[in-house]
Amino acid sequence: MTGRPLPAGSTLLVDLDGVVADNLPRLCTYLREAYDHNVQPQDVDDWQYDVPGADGHIGSVIAELMTDHPEWYFGGMDPQPGAPDALEALADDYRLEVATHRIPETHGVSKAWLDDHGVPYDTFHESVPDDKGALPGDALIDDYHGNVSDAIMAGKTGVLMRQPYSDPDACDGAHVVETWDEVTGLLL
Repeated sequence: MTGRPLPAGSTLLVDLDGVVADNLPRLCTYLREAYDHNVQPQDVDDWQYDVPGADGHIGSVIAELMTDHPEWYFGGMDPQPGAPDALEALADDYRLEVATHRIPETHGVSKAWLDDHGVPYDTFHESVPDDKGALPGDALIDDYHGNVSDAIMAGKTGVLMRQPYSDPDACDGAHVVETWDEVTGLLL
């Protein structure tokens, strides 16, 4: 327990896309198929990333996937390497609560995906405010620096799962990690 930023029994709010689920490969496949836009996951380095031929930026394409193709998009993602095992290990010491900005209509697909991949959780928040820091809990593990910053501002421990679009400088005080091994090293 020495060196842990949180005591055992604390509540971890855990995001899905870019944290538990590896969303970028599936997103890039859709961009190639639907928009004839060949992009690699590491190239999506901003959530304002412009998609030629789309009505808006990458966020608009993700909204399209959520409403029009949720089973294909969410159901077809692979877990982030090590995520199921790490969360299983964390479940012994922490309360795990899923906090995602996926639209409510996709929650059934999301819960089925978690079950199919053996990802444990205690609670799945059905409604998540724009400010994830407003959710009750002790820490947030997220890939978006704005969410982690909100959590830190609310007095929570912030863990930023680094992705090409993450900006660690925008969430001062966050624990920045790149792998689930780093998360368990920090919290266990």
